[in-house]
Amino acid sequence: MKKQIAYVMGLSLALTVVGCTPVDQSTTGGGSSRGGEGGTTVSIPSLRGEEAIDLGNYKGQVVLLDFWATWCPPCRFELPILNKVYSDLKGDGFSIIGMTVDKGSVEKVAPKVAAFEIDYPVGLAGSDVQDAYGGIRAVPTKFLLDRNGSVSKSYVGVVPEEELRADIQALLAQK
Repeated sequence: MKKQIAYVMGLSLALTVVGCTPVDQSTTGGGSSRGGEGGTTVSIPSLRGEEAIDLGNYKGQVVLLDFWATWCPPCRFELPILNKVYSDLKGDGFSIIGMTVDKGSVEKVAPKVAAFEIDYPVGLAGSDVQDAYGGIRAVPTKFLLDRNGSVSKSYVGVVPEEELRADIQALLAQK
């Protein structure tokens, strides 16, 4: 019994640190991107009935792009942390955009996302948007963008809140 508990705990820790690997990296959510390595022309369908989420509208802000999935335990574990960071720093010129890699249409995925209390914009990231950031091999994967929309840092797996805050605040301090 102790071996089984140790195995389950070890597996849980590994998934939390490393993340989940999508079975099929393609989605039917659409979206568009130009500019390789991220660029500021990324546009994805919103999952909240709003117009598309256009990354160009966030120019001048520090932005965290969070590629995640509703079926991914480490992603779900991290959502309250990201909500807290967003709530604390949004007034300082910081935003988070949730980029779910769930498969299916907006109509199919939106109710799944709505089950989570996410305070920041969330959209459906199609394979073209994922490819714009070098391909998403595991979720959660995050990209921290500076005020010009350039990727400053990337993370695979769950990121400790202190590390994430320090990286964000360092970019916010740059004018």
